[in-house]
Amino acid sequence: MSNIQRGTRGGGRGRGQGRGGGRGGRGNASSSGASGPRGAPRGRGGPPGLFTPVNASTTLEPRLSAREQDALISSFNSLTTAEGRPVRPGFGKLGTAIKVRANFFAVKYPKNTILYDYTVNITPKTDVGRLKKRIFELLEGSVDLAPFLHDIAHDRSQRVVSRRKLPDPFVINVPFYEDGEGQPRPGARVYEVEICDPRELNSKDLDRYLAGDPAFVNWDVQPIISAFNLITSQHAAKQGVICGKNRYFFPDQTFPLSLGVEAWKGYYSSVRPAYKQLMVNVNVCMSAFYVPTSKLSDAIMEFQRRSQGAVPAFFVGKVKVSTSHLGYRMKKPIKAIENTPATQKFFDCAELGGRVSVAQYFERKYKIKLQHGKDLPLINIGNKTKDNFVPAELCEIEPGQAFRGVLDERATAEMIKYACNPPAVNATAITQDGLGKLGFPQQATPMEGFGVSISTEMTVVPARVLPPPSVEYKSGPARVADGSWNILGVKFSVGARFGKSNCAILVVPDGGRDDFTGPQDPSLKAVVTGFLDKCRNSGMVVENELPNLRFTKPLPKLTPQDPFRTAAIEEIQTTVRSLPTRPQLLLVFLSNQDRNVYPGLKRLFDVQMGIHSVCMLMSKVKNPKGQDQYFSNNALKVNAKLGGINHKLQSSSIKSLSKTMLVGMDVTHPGANTVKGTPSIAGVVASCDDQFTQYPASLRIQESRVEMIQEVKEMMTERLKEYQERMKGLPQKILIYRDGVSEGQFDIVRTQELPQIQRAIASFANYRPKLTIIICGKRHHARFYPTEQTAMDRTGNNKAGTVVDSGVTAVYDFDFYLQAHAGLQGTTRPTHYTVVHDENKMTADELQQLTNHISYLWARATKSVSLIPPAYWADQVCERGRCYLHQILPPTPGSRESKMSEEQIWRRAEELWGNGIHTNLCKTMFYL
Repeated sequence: MSNIQRGTRGGGRGRGQGRGGGRGGRGNASSSGASGPRGAPRGRGGPPGLFTPVNASTTLEPRLSAREQDALISSFNSLTTAEGRPVRPGFGKLGTAIKVRANFFAVKYPKNTILYDYTVNITPKTDVGRLKKRIFELLEGSVDLAPFLHDIAHDRSQRVVSRRKLPDPFVINVPFYEDGEGQPRPGARVYEVEICDPRELNSKDLDRYLAGDPAFVNWDVQPIISAFNLITSQHAAKQGVICGKNRYFFPDQTFPLSLGVEAWKGYYSSVRPAYKQLMVNVNVCMSAFYVPTSKLSDAIMEFQRRSQGAVPAFFVGKVKVSTSHLGYRMKKPIKAIENTPATQKFFDCAELGGRVSVAQYFERKYKIKLQHGKDLPLINIGNKTKDNFVPAELCEIEPGQAFRGVLDERATAEMIKYACNPPAVNATAITQDGLGKLGFPQQATPMEGFGVSISTEMTVVPARVLPPPSVEYKSGPARVADGSWNILGVKFSVGARFGKSNCAILVVPDGGRDDFTGPQDPSLKAVVTGFLDKCRNSGMVVENELPNLRFTKPLPKLTPQDPFRTAAIEEIQTTVRSLPTRPQLLLVFLSNQDRNVYPGLKRLFDVQMGIHSVCMLMSKVKNPKGQDQYFSNNALKVNAKLGGINHKLQSSSIKSLSKTMLVGMDVTHPGANTVKGTPSIAGVVASCDDQFTQYPASLRIQESRVEMIQEVKEMMTERLKEYQERMKGLPQKILIYRDGVSEGQFDIVRTQELPQIQRAIASFANYRPKLTIIICGKRHHARFYPTEQTAMDRTGNNKAGTVVDSGVTAVYDFDFYLQAHAGLQGTTRPTHYTVVHDENKMTADELQQLTNHISYLWARATKSVSLIPPAYWADQVCERGRCYLHQILPPTPGSRESKMSEEQIWRRAEELWGNGIHTNLCKTMFYL
């Protein structure tokens, strides 16, 4: 999975739809949706309803008629591409035809116009984004650029787009000064800004590309698309705060999350090519920001009051503060928080005659008598080589700073409440608030100068609702409705054995109020027998003799000397070793969701001991409310981990998959605040049975933030061998669902991973299966809204099985959006599937129906899921791998890991990873 890509001039090959961000580390990702402004009622915005804009039509545009679409496909019939990516073979026909609104708005631009795309060189060179942004702000105020200001758009970094030619050469000297200084100080640095090397972008070429002209199948559309992105985003970039690619947040709608952190509502905007229409995709988004304050000291004191004197470590390395004691406003990031107060921190100062305290220095040099010189820590705003200590009361937290850390459990829950809104609420926010903030209705500068205008009506596109597959249990077919079915009264297709012969129970009390008191606790016996009854009634073979039971001693608590509770994990290991035999599976009752105990447990059992584990919270197993559902969910996991099969699809639903191996691939990268060089984690899972229910995995660490799976040849070879061993032969077809690749990186899969996959296949003698690779995208902003009550489910979303493959999809690529699941709350996000390699020559209907059917084979629930299970399992196994590297993802501030070099952090990762998955588990779905 990739982090958000930074746009570069000419980046990406043609036929794409712009650059989207993939999933990065599990930090604070922004959420789609929002509620009202500060003080407005939060939550889901009222009951779901149908989004019905006033005077809006649901008539399809002529470009989406069957005649137009058939003509387009006919022109592709004999088309081959130099890149090797397959073109669209047709549009799907299966399912119930409906119409949906999409959060895409038509863009009009002048015909036969030329845009001039310039490179910007800054001397002296700088790679600091904040500095380049300030240079561009000063550039806009220069006299030399004034005559051209309304004719240009820029990215505040390295690119300028102009509607007319600029002088050649065009060099502007920019005296630098900080925002708030008013004017340059004597001796201020002067930057030379050169605007040069224009490239002409012709709108006639874009017209032919959008029309599906076969001659333009390999034309690089990205430069002109990103030029229009610059033109349409200038207003939002100046009025709002940019956080991530194409996301603009506004401080007039904020919501409290936790101490020092609040949520901001914003809007995503990105220009996209579609058949015979340029579009801009607009969506609601929310993200966490630091709460600005006039004094950092106030924030620290409040934090100390609420946390018994602790220092807010989440400020370090993330937050910028400004100081004014030098006579001008200076912004600097916090390097560290020094626990020593200003009256006790001394340094040598020749100017003041010798050794002085920080408090004395500020009083004598700047005539500032500190109010908290004795009781608050100092703020270090120095650099890597030099410290610079400033009292907290002289620092202000700058506004508009995104929170880069990981939200705690409570703040995450609050974010979900604010962001989770029904489709009609989000659609209304986009049309009534978002378009205006982005400057679209008023053609804000520079759009008017470029002759660009944007419709204020959402486009309407054709869609279809695919029928669900037939879901089977041992006791017969289940009744599927709205993407789900009830497990009551049904038996697992294949029930595993569960009892004393292969399982044990481990109780881990850790001070929780719902902890079991001991082996004789009557509530423990009731819980165990209740869960076993659930397993037995669900179709498992449950032995009469109860599994062995062990209680750990009270776990050692977290201390500064043991920040990851390794002593607690060692106590758990000692307790498990006291069992008479090593069990195949441990049922673990935990006291709480401790951030250190759970990942430590998973590493202990998966890597060191080779034991399956299913964890359950004592507070939930003892709570009558929801207990039955909780038992059911965990019974699904226990049965699957022990080799059982929870449910199948009827053979008629998967008949096209005879002798096929389904593969899921993913890469997850280290998130915020990790040490440079921290490894990424790659996972490959593959089916090894003819029911497509078992997916053993290969798991590796690899070079940090490298998107390509570096050992994909070895991992695919392992999966093929497993299939061959179980099925007594190799698959004739291989379908790979690759997760976590942004649109700008599709060619990485084709040019780097595909050859390695082919080498893995070639390592088997006389073997040549047909291979298809489909990219799965979830980090997009396409949303679809029902136009009729009959096509809407109880949450206001489209029904499960809704597929869109025209109107807002790629012009040439074989892609579609599929919402295979039913929304539980908020606005559902479909998965975007794009075929980048296809030897199986699948039709649109075949691939769409197959993908929808397989989405019903998620073993952990009685529901279809939003992402096809092979890709979902790959994501899950990568997440499990993060548990093994928990101590460095990220390291504790101030720990030895946090101060390691790239080489040291890699060695530490190898130490934590060990030999990877234990041999006892490598042929199983241990990661469930």
